[in-house]
Amino acid sequence: MDRAVLAVTVALAAAGLAVILTQSPAARLSSDFTINYSAGVLLRQGHLAAPYDQAELGAMMRRVAPDGAIDPRLPFSLPLAAALPYAVLSLLPFEVAFRLCQLLSAALLLVAVLLLMRAAPTLPSPARGGGKYLGLAVLGVLAAVPTWGAFTEGQPTAWLLLGAAMMVLALRSDSPALAAGAGMLLAVKPQYLPVYLTILFAARRWRSLGAAATGGAIVLLSPLAGGAGGLSAMVHNALSANQAVAIRLNESWIGVIGAALPTRAATMVAIALYLAVLLALCWLAWRRLPSLIAFATLAGALAVLASPHSLPHDLLILAVPVWLAIVLYRQGALPNPMPALLAIDLAVLIDLRGTDIPLGPIVMTAVVAWYGWQFRQRAAQQRRPPIGRAA
Repeated sequence: MDRAVLAVTVALAAAGLAVILTQSPAARLSSDFTINYSAGVLLRQGHLAAPYDQAELGAMMRRVAPDGAIDPRLPFSLPLAAALPYAVLSLLPFEVAFRLCQLLSAALLLVAVLLLMRAAPTLPSPARGGGKYLGLAVLGVLAAVPTWGAFTEGQPTAWLLLGAAMMVLALRSDSPALAAGAGMLLAVKPQYLPVYLTILFAARRWRSLGAAATGGAIVLLSPLAGGAGGLSAMVHNALSANQAVAIRLNESWIGVIGAALPTRAATMVAIALYLAVLLALCWLAWRRLPSLIAFATLAGALAVLASPHSLPHDLLILAVPVWLAIVLYRQGALPNPMPALLAIDLAVLIDLRGTDIPLGPIVMTAVVAWYGWQFRQRAAQQRRPPIGRAA
């Protein structure tokens, strides 16, 4: 099984590198990077409110990607602070900026893996002869289909993964500076921040919780730099994201059930599902948990499944709960998660080819339910006294 899993992982990583390196110029122009690059140009020119003005953003997108390479109706829905790195990249020609963005994302992914190895050191660190484990971890990230999407779309998904890894590291060292940085990175896609704050809440890391919330608030309020209407414009664009992109492309629960609902109703249902899951996680975090790692694993998985908007590249943030699941496996609390991870990867790959109903969230839900049941069973067996001692 180990050899078969390794062979499939290597094949997926090689396929991913081929997809990334052979992407056509037309595909790069039609990617999300064009939206963010255009918002960065407007920001660099001093038009702080323009990224949320669809007329101005669309006009800039047509200049960056002429001949209808991208739909100018696609909105910029990130906080204004997220456009700052793209403003710097916009000093470069589009093609050069796109490749530099990919290199920076690769560096952030490596840093995130190193932080996870430090946060949950069940394997030797690279400094102590664990270099091969670092190589396997990087190979696993490259084999993940969401990594392909993050690199080919030029999305800031690597920022989210780094922020989530920093949040987990804050569980070991109650560092407000580390937590504040994690909160700022996770606030780039605001739906993920509250879920990871519940992990700090469950750990009773009050200083880190306050710092992460403050850092996230700074990023979330950054649209106000463009005027009083900036924040409402960002929220409007975020809520209309499922109208600009087919809702079935979401790798979350709303992608499965949204196809049967009108667009406006689907948005409201997605928000209701998200809030219900967030409240449930807060309730669990309030209780004294038998395993903080298990809670963080569950919360990280539900952050994606319950997200109102979660495209395939967003699933890269699942690398954090995946890592924690491997930690639980090495502790004997879970079965080997690798076969299940490959099943999820295959489901997402099928979804990218176009399906009426996304398979990814269905498989992920089944995996979460199965491993949750396994965790409870094994925990009950550990609490049960041996027969001889009971007698």
